[in-house]
Amino acid sequence: MARFASVYPLVTARAVARPFTYEVPEEAEKGAVVEVRFGNARRRGVVTEVGVALPQGVDAAAIERVAETLPPALVDLALWLADYYGSTPARALALVAPSHPKRRGERRHVESALGGDAPPAELSPGQGAALSRIENLLDGDGGNVLLRGATGSGKTEVYIRACEAALRRGRGAIVLVPEIALTPQALGRFRTRFGDRVAVLHSALSEAERRDERERIASGEAPVVVGARSAVFAPVPSLGVICVDEEHDAS
Repeated sequence: MARFASVYPLVTARAVARPFTYEVPEEAEKGAVVEVRFGNARRRGVVTEVGVALPQGVDAAAIERVAETLPPALVDLALWLADYYGSTPARALALVAPSHPKRRGERRHVESALGGDAPPAELSPGQGAALSRIENLLDGDGGNVLLRGATGSGKTEVYIRACEAALRRGRGAIVLVPEIALTPQALGRFRTRFGDRVAVLHSALSEAERRDERERIASGEAPVVVGARSAVFAPVPSLGVICVDEEHDAS
């Protein structure tokens, strides 16, 4: 029996800012990034809903292939962004499903950081209380926490422990820093603790580097993501924690 889905072709024209119905295979679910025939061209598109009814009098074309699969929560985020900022769904979905060049040769090896500062033997009372609150939220229905502390008070250690708590529960984590210049410093600390399970995402990477990192993230090979604000679009399969460093920063 044919199975149909709503697909947003990733085009910028507002005149076609709506989903189109395509026939999809069984493995295609919400979040599938697909290649479709749209007009006279081949386009990428994102499946936003499956199991839809075929409009009367319409012959739906079949998708050509599934290129990758995004977490459904990222689709919801993109659609919310489009509505909140008055953009088109296709423009917002393109943020979570960027097109990257095809690989030539093997994927580059990620070097793990060695050495670095050893973790403290025990947390301060304030750090311990913050971490306990975060762990309770991880085990419950989730929520938001504002971590307040002066420079050097140990906030980054709480971020690291929160990521560890997420990993113990089979979840992933994203750590957002306010600017690219701060990414290497943060990345070093996290790679000292998590090794090659850390991915980095920011606009200074080449297209090929971003492709490689997104593949490591989507496969679960790198469940911890460190990057600038746009790293919030990382395809973490089961996201547990988002740490927004310097939350008050204008970025």
